Amino acid sequence: MESSERRSGEAMKIIRKRALALLLALVMPLPLCACAPKQQQNQSYKNELNTSKATLPSKTEETVITKDQTVQNGFSTEANKSLELLRDSIDFSMTMFGATYLGYVGGMFEEGFETGFPKWMSETNKAMLLKYPFIGEIDENHIIGRAGHLYCIVPVDENATISINRVKWNEKTKTDEVTEVLYRSESGEPVLLFANLDGVAYEDDTQVFITDNNGKTCEWHPSTGARGYLAPCISETGEYLLFDFTEYGWTNTPIEFSEWLADGWSGMTALGLAGSQSCGMTWVTESMVRETDRYAFFALTFYPGDETGGTVDLNWVYDNGDDFEEMWSGFWTIQTVMDGPSYVTLSLSLVGGKSYGVTDGPMYICETYPLMINPSGTGLVIGAGENGICLPFMSQSTMLSILTQSVG
Repeated sequence: MESSERRSGEAMKIIRKRALALLLALVMPLPLCACAPKQQQNQSYKNELNTSKATLPSKTEETVITKDQTVQNGFSTEANKSLELLRDSIDFSMTMFGATYLGYVGGMFEEGFETGFPKWMSETNKAMLLKYPFIGEIDENHIIGRAGHLYCIVPVDENATISINRVKWNEKTKTDEVTEVLYRSESGEPVLLFANLDGVAYEDDTQVFITDNNGKTCEWHPSTGARGYLAPCISETGEYLLFDFTEYGWTNTPIEFSEWLADGWSGMTALGLAGSQSCGMTWVTESMVRETDRYAFFALTFYPGDETGGTVDLNWVYDNGDDFEEMWSGFWTIQTVMDGPSYVTLSLSLVGGKSYGVTDGPMYICETYPLMINPSGTGLVIGAGENGICLPFMSQSTMLSILTQSVG
């Protein structure tokens, strides 16, 4: 009982501007959490939100793209920069090329390839296109095929020679025989290649040769293994010549997370979400309450238990309100995914507040939500629940909610 009172008192201190009177009523009989001194707790929640908004701009504002003047290779300045950064990041002594798997195209597009393919790319690989915009600007002269499993191939040496052939295995000679010459280039520009035309990604039917300026050559057969990872390209001496830059954790990620993933946001561990102190970690936001037009201040506090979860409180108060409207408490568990959203299951019961016992709203919430955290660990994004169940600061139209870490 004492622990519950302490939590509610400290949460109120975070989210009430006029906290002093409430502190006297709610907190003075209770011990303060060791990691949250009283002087730090007694600060304006509204000011904290205003500060956090300044550091977390709208994603719409962040991702407005203007047409840049094209450079010599035909890419926009932004696309060319992303290509250069990729080449620099994979330029190891033994690496000859990078490749990524982009998905499967099973047939012709109703609106035609020229219109349908870019639309498909944008819908299925939005995060990759934001991180590597050059992929979306590869022209038709460097797109080989029209259907199949799609790969993007980027030689490290921008002057490398690329040769691509369709092949078929000959049982008599025990070799691959070239059935069609698809592509030849001495410029080393990135290409989009459709391969594995039978629809099975691990059955290779395409042969890629890359030769760098020093005359070093490698041969690769685009395909994926049983676990979905790109087949490696290994030299006769055991050197790995391929750098796989596929973002596997982004597969099947809700499209609304694409811009955040491209900006370096990722999943988190239990430690990143709840911290290591007994007082936990509080994440705050200002939003409209459910489907109403009334604004409120919300504090979501995760308390550590073990590496899989712990306990959680969610308290909120209306703007200009004088007491908590709802107080929720329960448990949380986490499925950590570091290169995509982590999935957090919340099991919450309504335990107090002005609405307790008189509301006709939900008394219990059990739902799993995708969560991502920014590189500094101070910003949190929560996506819609898997079953459409909303937290009090969400509505059915909410795609993402942004919370910031409380500093007090």
